[in-house]
Amino acid sequence: MNVAECKVTIVGLGLIGGSIALGLVGKVGEVRGVDLSDEILASAKKRQMADVLSTSPEETLPHSDVVIVALYPKMAERFIKEHLELFTPGTIVMDVSSIKSQIVNRVQDMMPDGVEFLGTHPMAGREGRGIDKAREEMFLGSYYLLTPTEKNSERALEMVSNLVELLGVRKIVNLTPAEHDALVSYTSQMPHVLASLLMNGFTEPSKFLIGGSFKDATRVATINEDLWTELFLENKEHLLHEMDEFETRWSALKEAVASDDDQALRRMLKQAKDLKEKI
Repeated sequence: MNVAECKVTIVGLGLIGGSIALGLVGKVGEVRGVDLSDEILASAKKRQMADVLSTSPEETLPHSDVVIVALYPKMAERFIKEHLELFTPGTIVMDVSSIKSQIVNRVQDMMPDGVEFLGTHPMAGREGRGIDKAREEMFLGSYYLLTPTEKNSERALEMVSNLVELLGVRKIVNLTPAEHDALVSYTSQMPHVLASLLMNGFTEPSKFLIGGSFKDATRVATINEDLWTELFLENKEHLLHEMDEFETRWSALKEAVASDDDQALRRMLKQAKDLKEKI
């Protein structure tokens, strides 16, 4: 099927779901937006976020070519499980959560005949949450990760890739679910851990001495605590490994400072600078 004729249903019109809707409306055959909140649907209607808006999965899920479930991981899994009978054979179901192994394994095992689940993760976002933060340009120049397994067809990969390209992403990357979770524990979860710890050490007198470096280092501390608690715990094996590795590097730098080892300190700082400039 030509992606321009695709009927896409987006479940959850928050930051990511709303941005996907804005990025697809007018570019595919039909965009259907589903959310339980009348207030959110009113905002979506005002922003012309979808061709069809509804609180009813029964009205929107059947005969969709692609269903994008833009909910927290556990909520996404529960929603799919509770609405399995509404998915039409030929439909591709995808999520957008930033952990993959557990949800992919569990959801693929429950899919009805003729329906595929493909794990995906848009590597884009912004501080805050909710439909008011959604932007059409959210994914411009970003990476979009797909985590196919042996249960996914070439048809599904091609359809989802063509759909994602309409969002203006820079590159689509295929990883196994396990590879994905190991990588994001370092590149996504650890920065949120460190930003939160820096902010938790903040004291009132500190506000008079805040410079750009502190603001940059704590940018992602404006965190959605419900979502990130779930993400940390769902991916704790990989995250704990990265925290252990960080403790090793922390201890080495701490020892260099404690022992006035200027050569070791200079070497570690230069290594970090060189790597930053390289990427």
